[in-house]
Amino acid sequence: MQRILILFLILASAFISAAHAAQSLGLPQGSFTELRQTGMAMVTAVIDPQTIQLEDGEIVRLAGLDFPDFDPDEPGAFSLMAIKILKDMLVGQEVLLYQTLDKEEGRINRMGQQIAQLERQSDKAWIQGALLTLGLARVRTAQRNPEMAQEMYDIEQGAINEKLGIWQTHKVLTPEETADREGKFEIVEGRIESAALKQNRIYLNFGKDWKTDFTVSIAPEDKRAFSKKNLDPLQWNGKNVRVRGWVESYNGPYIEINHPQAIEMKIEEEKPAPAAP
Repeated sequence: MQRILILFLILASAFISAAHAAQSLGLPQGSFTELRQTGMAMVTAVIDPQTIQLEDGEIVRLAGLDFPDFDPDEPGAFSLMAIKILKDMLVGQEVLLYQTLDKEEGRINRMGQQIAQLERQSDKAWIQGALLTLGLARVRTAQRNPEMAQEMYDIEQGAINEKLGIWQTHKVLTPEETADREGKFEIVEGRIESAALKQNRIYLNFGKDWKTDFTVSIAPEDKRAFSKKNLDPLQWNGKNVRVRGWVESYNGPYIEINHPQAIEMKIEEEKPAPAAP
């Protein structure tokens, strides 16, 4: 217990310093062109790393984020730090809410909470961007809230490169490392060995043996979303990709994705040509 407390105090000091540094250098600002501004209100409370309360009593869930060490009964050190930073940044401050364009789906979750990207009105600081910059969250888009994915991925990658926050203890997995991750939300990067269509479902296989190796699947009803983006997953043989989702067990470890933003094409660095003899 003492070791955990010491670690938390070290992390707290580091992240408070990082937050102040980010403030002085300028916090990330977002481009909300894919979304619609639906409100402005003062924040009165931070409930948890992903949820805040507004002065009118509305509860807002921060879109596009995942906090891997958050447990409502026993939040981890990074989640506790995210809560502290959100309180410092938001309580008593006005925020602008940006939500998906679809009025019918994606703005309110099953618990009646608003789902939104947030911008602090006073300085236009993008709240999701700030948490990702400090490595306190990772990106987790959803079928009804896929917006701003690339902006968030770019910021997330910077935190991964610097091993900030959660990236000290978490990482992007290889396909081989997914074998014991059933029931967990993970980010996996690897090369697609083969793509196949079976009963109108797309399978992206990351190994030679599709019965045991890691696989990504796209259901028939979700294929159209890829077509609308001019994406054809059946042409992705040999592509290096990064995918994120819940790991299940179905002929080996398996992730089903339902929107294009859940998978990223990764550009591999070119290897230098061999030196002339």
